[in-house]
Order: sequence, then structure tokens, then C-alpha cells
Amino acid sequence: MNPEELFVGEGATVREALERITKTGKGVAFVVDGERRLLGIATDGDLRKAILRGVGLDAPVAGAMNGSPLVAPEGIAAPAALVLMRSRSIRQLPVVDDGRRVVDVLFFDKLLEPPPLPNAAVIMAGGRGNRLSPLTKTTPKPLLRIGGKPVLEIMVERLKSAGFREIVMTVHYLNHLIEEHFGDGSRFSVNIAYRREEEPRGTAGSLTELRSSFDRPFLLVNADILTKCDFREMLAFHERHRAVMTVGTVPYTVDMPYGILEVDGDRLAGVTEKPRFDFMINAGIYVMSPRAVELAVPLTGAVDMPDVIAKLMELKQHVVAFPIREYWLDIGRHPDLEKANRDVAEGLLE
Repeated sequence: MNPEELFVGEGATVREALERITKTGKGVAFVVDGERRLLGIATDGDLRKAILRGVGLDAPVAGAMNGSPLVAPEGIAAPAALVLMRSRSIRQLPVVDDGRRVVDVLFFDKLLEPPPLPNAAVIMAGGRGNRLSPLTKTTPKPLLRIGGKPVLEIMVERLKSAGFREIVMTVHYLNHLIEEHFGDGSRFSVNIAYRREEEPRGTAGSLTELRSSFDRPFLLVNADILTKCDFREMLAFHERHRAVMTVGTVPYTVDMPYGILEVDGDRLAGVTEKPRFDFMINAGIYVMSPRAVELAVPLTGAVDMPDVIAKLMELKQHVVAFPIREYWLDIGRHPDLEKANRDVAEGLLE
């Protein structure tokens, strides 16, 4: 980002610095003079501690900032910057020239990001979310908030951190709200395009419009999933197995609250007391090769992903299962939404 977005003037107040931090969401404000020379750094934590000490919101930020922050010289390499940041447990590092003017800012998380992938990601975000009514009466399910943030925004951030920069969203119900929130994706450092369904076409129907869009495998995910799935590894798994389609799977256990009886005519042949059944279920996360779309997605009508999988298997195509061992939750019902908020509050997605 442009470092100027983080600047506040040397006469700024604590309030102004907090407003800047809130606006950028980067957790820090750089206090500079009229020549862009760095005078100090005020983090969200610095300001909150100052307020607890009794510093007023309208007091000068100079009394709450760090006046001797760690800085890096122009041209510093990423590995060296990471070493510096780890040594001081900081997440933002200003880069200054010989005159101590701020010319760039490095962020720890961004330096750790993997290189961009040439593959695209498609997010299916057109559903009505009837099971979450009345919450979805005026808000599309992908914009329901988890820990104060829309679940779809969490997905976009996960994809971006995995290296995806090109994202396509298939939208239908209240699509204008989704498009207004995400725009072209630049606010999230990705490129977002939209495919609007005039009428519901199932979870896979809109893929027909993407037949000519991709020349390499792409990731396909449901918008209402909260997960720490290693998308990058799943894509590599697909390519290693030379699959036409990869289906993400998660374990699911059903505890039967009753004893199961085996009956042979009028004879009781066996009894199993409150058994537990373990299954592998569809996680709503896939990698598809363009060939899969050509073979299994009809040009018209509605079609769901299970139909696509069944068609490819019928055609003897190579379909493989990728085990997702990380956190995964399908937010389809009110109890799921409540659990998602609890899990985020407990830090399970960090």
C-alpha cells in the first residue's frame, strides 16, 4: 500500500491517529513532519495503553507514540526485513531514505505470503440461505458476519493469503449487495469478476459461462464455508495426481443415541448399543480442470456439484479425494452460525 495512507502530521491528536488506524485497518499510524520525515510510530496498542494511562483523545499523539521506532534502509531484502521484525516482535517496518523520509512500509504477514498463483478461484455465492432466515431476508448469506466480518470476506482473505489473485464470484440473490461490498477486489489486493445468474442454476450451473475462461485447473469453493484448508496444497495434490477433478473431504461422525437392532424375521439376531458411524463428507471445496467442465456441465439448466462428480465417474474420469485436516465448518443453519462466532472468538481460525 501507499505509505502516505498511514501518515498523520506531527500536530495530530490521539483521536486523529486512531481514526487513521481504523480507516486503514493496518494497526499503525506513522507520525511525520511536512517533509515526510518519520517522527514516530503509534500502534493501536500504543494508543490504547496511553488512554488507559489517562491521556485524552484530544491530546497530541506525540505523547503516546514510539519516538524511536525500528526502521529499515531502502533496498532491504525481504529475508533481512523478516529477521529485523522477528527480533523486535513487530508487524510493520517503515523503510526510510538517508533523510529519514518514509518511502515504503513492509508488513510481516505480506512478506510471508507465498508467491501469486497463475490459477483462478471461483466462489459460488448465489444461494438464498433459506435455512438462515430471517437473517437472510435482507442480507445475502455470504455477507452474514462472523466475528464482525462477512464470511465471504474471510474466504477472500484466505484465498489471497494462499496466493490466489484472480477471483470469480457467481452471484444471484441480492447480488448488488455483494458487488457493492467487494467492488473490483482492489481493496483486498485481488481482482474480482462477477458472473450473474438470472435464475438459480444449482451449485454448478454457472460454470458453463466459464468454459472458455480458464486454461488451467481452478479452485471452486462454496461461499458459506469457514475453513483453514490448505488451498495451495490441494491444488498441488490435484496436479500431482493428474486428476480431472479433486473433491475436498472432511470427516463427519454420527453418534446414534439408540441401540441398533438386527432383526431376522421374528428373531433378534444382534444388538449394537449406541453405535458411532464415521463418514467422509463433501467439503464444498474442489479443484477442477477445464476438461471437467466440458465433460460434465450441461450448457443449459440447473446442475449441482454431486451431479458433476457422478457424471465424471460415469465417464471413467480420474476423480480424486483430498483430505482436509484443518478447521472446516459449513455455515448453513443458525447453530452453525453461532458455533462459527464462538470459534472465531476462541481463536480457532488464527
